[in-house]
Amino acid sequence: MASSMYEENRIGKIIGGSYSEGLAIKVEDDSVVESTRIGAILVSQTEKRKYYCMLTDMVIEGMNKQALTELPRGNSSLLLNRITRGTSIYTVFKAQPVLSYDLEEKKNQPIRNIPVHASSVRRATYDDISDVFGSFEKSPRRYFPVGSVLDMDESSTVCIDMERFIERSSGIYGRTGTGKSFIARLLMAGIILCDKASLLIFDAHSDHGPDSVDEENRPVKGLKSLFGSKVQIMTIENSSSMAGVLPIEIDVRDVEIEDILSIAEELNLNETAQQVMIALKNKLETEGKHWLEEILINGEDLAERFKDSEAVVNRSSLLALIRKLSVLKELPYLRYDRRPGTNSIDIILNYLQKGISVDITFGKSDKLLNYLFVTNVLSRRIYQRYMEMYERYISNRQKYSPPRPLVIAIEEAHRFLSPDVAKQTIFGTIAREMRKAKVSLMCIDQRPSQIDSEIASQIGTRIILSLSDEADITSALAGMKNSKQLRAIIESLDSKQQALLIGHAVPMPIAIKTRGYDSSFYDFVSIYFKEDEVDEKYERTLEASKKWLDEMCY
Repeated sequence: MASSMYEENRIGKIIGGSYSEGLAIKVEDDSVVESTRIGAILVSQTEKRKYYCMLTDMVIEGMNKQALTELPRGNSSLLLNRITRGTSIYTVFKAQPVLSYDLEEKKNQPIRNIPVHASSVRRATYDDISDVFGSFEKSPRRYFPVGSVLDMDESSTVCIDMERFIERSSGIYGRTGTGKSFIARLLMAGIILCDKASLLIFDAHSDHGPDSVDEENRPVKGLKSLFGSKVQIMTIENSSSMAGVLPIEIDVRDVEIEDILSIAEELNLNETAQQVMIALKNKLETEGKHWLEEILINGEDLAERFKDSEAVVNRSSLLALIRKLSVLKELPYLRYDRRPGTNSIDIILNYLQKGISVDITFGKSDKLLNYLFVTNVLSRRIYQRYMEMYERYISNRQKYSPPRPLVIAIEEAHRFLSPDVAKQTIFGTIAREMRKAKVSLMCIDQRPSQIDSEIASQIGTRIILSLSDEADITSALAGMKNSKQLRAIIESLDSKQQALLIGHAVPMPIAIKTRGYDSSFYDFVSIYFKEDEVDEKYERTLEASKKWLDEMCY
């Protein structure tokens, strides 16, 4: 049965090539050419192993140049074409070996050699795909199905290894309108479903946690509707029409100079502002005061105080800084009187450690300042707390438990990871340290070329949708092998529901049709996620959160 299936999927034989440049496969039936696309997975199987190759190019070749250039004329042309096709003129597929699968040990191996000359080559079958990409049915807590092989039907399920996915930072790249938000929401659902980590989502456009509508104005379920008490929504707005949504509250003393520098462009700060903030911080810390709190509450008195202290803080520069930072007074979530149990950082950490993911939605607020400021402040403090928990665990593994793995999802990632900003934000540190303290990033972006090149090369798993800009494609493939061949695959993707998977969480590069985020996916979640499996600790957390919400003064 298997041999007959292989014959049906047969393409041709290997007639040349090399380990570095790829294999040349002579196509035996021209009808295969029109039904095969760039990015297809081809397999050459021996007694001991299967060699997986990715189709990167198609070439028409001939036994000599004359056969290619001198076309037959007249009424005999059709007959002559049929005679010469496949003999003196034929099609060659160029395929790059990307993975070896040991049939005896039944495990993936790096590609270290190539099949012998004249080895038979076929299209990949469903069994070939499941062998190397794993099975959700067999390991639902590890493998998550994200789509199907691009030139096969939907039963050719491609899974991402979620254990490896959360081990390193990931990137979801694609130009506007390609469906980045939908594939991001699928992967977020996969993390929650597999229960390997908690999610902290900075939901700039309210695409992920709350229910929303798609481009055709059809209702779309958010993560909260799908997973109930396993997801908590928080917002920067004073009120929300959605029951159970908690407001964000940030104490002014949690704000660092780096957080202000991350929104320097929005505040129109110059280079002098950083020097003034540092000098002011150093001076006020000796008096037990917080520099930003003093600026926002006692700005005029502060300027008067330093009018004769030019050596410490230049008064005119201080006045300019006070004026520009005064816009922060209008932020409804910034607090000056921290009360026990009302600090959002503590609330969020409590949720995350109990396995409840948090979606911070910015609602109707479309101010970039709010998104950048809140994301930076909360992420910096939460990462610091994770570092403390991790170091405590390292110091005494018997006494303390490790922090639960955390994935921080950020949209408009280039605004946090550009060369000028990455050094100021905590996100550059997280990306470079490769999940130190069990924290990694999920970067969602339409302009990967604006991400710092060093950070771009550190991204472990990449889901690349259609990109048109050459610089964006180059950045999306930074640090990857065979980037020249992979570029051609990206350029061949349709603008919707197609992506190239590559990197740490997949055994080999593969072009897929992403699964739909629709009623069939809702049914899939309802089958494998049971509301009644929520542990008592989640219930206790929800009760504490409700009490906290009732005590808020909004």
